[in-house]
Amino acid sequence: MLRVIGALLILGGSSGLGFWYRQELKDGLRHLYLIRQIMEMMISEIRYSKSTLPECCRQVGTKSEKPYREAMLAVYERMGAKTGESFTDCWTEEMGKCLAHVPVTKAEKEMVLGFAGCSGLTDNRMQIRAIEQYRDMVDSAIKVRERSVANQGRMAAGLGVMSGLLLTIILI
Repeated sequence: MLRVIGALLILGGSSGLGFWYRQELKDGLRHLYLIRQIMEMMISEIRYSKSTLPECCRQVGTKSEKPYREAMLAVYERMGAKTGESFTDCWTEEMGKCLAHVPVTKAEKEMVLGFAGCSGLTDNRMQIRAIEQYRDMVDSAIKVRERSVANQGRMAAGLGVMSGLLLTIILI
């Protein structure tokens, strides 16, 4: 009886681990969609409202989801405090903290952090073009991630179940 219970626990644990990894992959894709949406909203704010980048952070931050909302509003507050920090420094620090807890790759994080380099451009059209370039890079990362989520997610779930079965057979 204890062997059966142990076998079921091993099978459940390894299966759960496979399904957890698949969910992490899907969650990373969802965050990339949110990042692209944030960049789209910033482009719209600059293009139509003629907002500065700190003001864009406030406007977009109020409409964004949780991990990004706090980071963007913190950028706005730090820029409003007029401590002499540049937008690039504030963005890199606050979004770096935010992205530390998000399941995206290092290259994808650097796309988001590198976007702040367009802050030195004073012409609105140049800022929009720079943000559009980073948005396009995020789009290509989304396409790559979409292909890999389908394949790797199925494989992770299958491997979790199969490894649980293998361990169960070995232990019994």
